[in-house]
Amino acid sequence: MDAGSAQYVSHLVMNDHTWYRLITTADYVRAGLWCLSNLVIGISYLMLPVEIWHWRTALPFRSTAVIGALFVAFIAFCGISHLSMVVIMQTAPWWAVLLIYVPTAAVSLGTALLVRRERGLILAALQGVGAALAQGKE
Repeated sequence: MDAGSAQYVSHLVMNDHTWYRLITTADYVRAGLWCLSNLVIGISYLMLPVEIWHWRTALPFRSTAVIGALFVAFIAFCGISHLSMVVIMQTAPWWAVLLIYVPTAAVSLGTALLVRRERGLILAALQGVGAALAQGKE
């Protein structure tokens, strides 16, 4: 194999998983799952900080505000990173990435929807904990 063909093979390997090489139906499915998984994860991550922001205000401690704000920022940045992956489509083995992203998308969406549905119960529980802790300090 001469240097020119080695360079060509190297070029194919390096660019095999980029978004512009969608050739077969399997490639379309993988790309679709990649985008859909990252989109669902990103949106779910961005739903969670809204709920945590409400919880943060239910507890009567100053440190809760800082910890809550940091947690909200962390989760929001995780969501933004996943949304950016829809555009970037990082090069990696598709099967390995999808083994992580598809279940993560399902768990993220389930968590976000459950937390939203149970907002009242969670806030009541946190207020009860806050009241009990405040009463214990007296």
